[in-house]
Amino acid sequence: MMSSRTVSWRAAPRLRRLATVALIAVAAALVTGRGSLLLLAAPAMTALAIIRRRGAPGGLEVTAAISASRCFEGEDVELTVTLVSPQVLDEIAFSLELPGGVDHVSGSATQVTLHDSRAEASWVVRPTAWGRRTAGLVRVRCRCGGGWQADLELRAGTLEVFPQPPPAHARIVPADLLRRIGEHTARVAGDGIEFTGIRDYSFGDRLRDVNWAVTSRRGRLQVNQRAAERAADLVVMIDAFSEIGPPGDSTLDACVHGAAALTAAYLRIGDRVGFVALGGMLRWLSPGAGGRHFYRIIEMVFDIRHESVVTPSLDRIPRTALPPAALVVLFSPLLDERAIGAVADLRQRGFSLIVVDVLRHEPPAMSRRPGSDLAVRLWRLDRAALRSSLAGLGVPVVTWHSGDQLDAVLGPMRRLPAAARRP
Repeated sequence: MMSSRTVSWRAAPRLRRLATVALIAVAAALVTGRGSLLLLAAPAMTALAIIRRRGAPGGLEVTAAISASRCFEGEDVELTVTLVSPQVLDEIAFSLELPGGVDHVSGSATQVTLHDSRAEASWVVRPTAWGRRTAGLVRVRCRCGGGWQADLELRAGTLEVFPQPPPAHARIVPADLLRRIGEHTARVAGDGIEFTGIRDYSFGDRLRDVNWAVTSRRGRLQVNQRAAERAADLVVMIDAFSEIGPPGDSTLDACVHGAAALTAAYLRIGDRVGFVALGGMLRWLSPGAGGRHFYRIIEMVFDIRHESVVTPSLDRIPRTALPPAALVVLFSPLLDERAIGAVADLRQRGFSLIVVDVLRHEPPAMSRRPGSDLAVRLWRLDRAALRSSLAGLGVPVVTWHSGDQLDAVLGPMRRLPAAARRP
């Protein structure tokens, strides 16, 4: 990505000081009538005349480019700024200012080139937080002829920083699998690789499926029975109604990283993944497959940081965005009643649903205030009652603490309990 600007010149502070000295000396000579004071103005007026005769330098062209407009968290991006002048300049100075969420990796923060008509500065930066953000603000200052100066600020361009998905595998098996070939083991017989039992030979069975050891014992042909391998539909939901915690480790950051992890894991094995964002404007994306679908989902995530007082109506979401056989995984801190209401609505509509609680910070107890410990204990009891009420609806709730692997958290949900299946 590249951006360029043409720069015009203005009088430098040195030139303005010379003009001020000359003006004061001439004014003093006129007021006092002493012509000798003009001798004080002579050097300044001579320097001004020389600078004026040379004239202002020509226009400058400054170009900024970044090596990539899209990257993941923790990936390095090179920022290069180039200045071209029609004549030799005395000094060209570049300085870089980085926004929050972008770290400096290499390259001096201020880079100076002397007596040249072309200069280039480069830095390597590393985005550390997902979202759309500028690669940096570059300040350029040029000096020429002792009396001319050019200053400008140039934004290096916009980076789309994708969240780095934590390690995860597609281990949750939906209650209802699709009639499409995939990698999930179904409960019906098929042509998969997982052994499920032995049965009598039927016309049309393949010879390689014959179990000769059992056949020799029973005296009649026996074949191995295997489970079918089917695909699944997954819909990941993000609760963006509230954001608690420090930047980079907030509940919304945990929601986004968890959603990215499951999206990448299921798309990797050929399943279809959809997306729904609760908070701000209700957004959704119908389930799709392929690597490009991952980026389409993350691009929708970039726009969810908006406060909202509107209760989302899941009835507005098209049927194609929430297929009846889809497994829904909601990442939420469970702090907003609207998100909890959406969970109850989905369950009543018969969806298989799992809630991942991403709240990682408890309210601090104030040691100097009486009853603060009791307030925290009551808050914990309220959270436990909320999880118990959701479990009573057939919605399992798992807690994802900071530092835990997402696979370890979702491991007990590999096979959904009967209470969480569709009625």
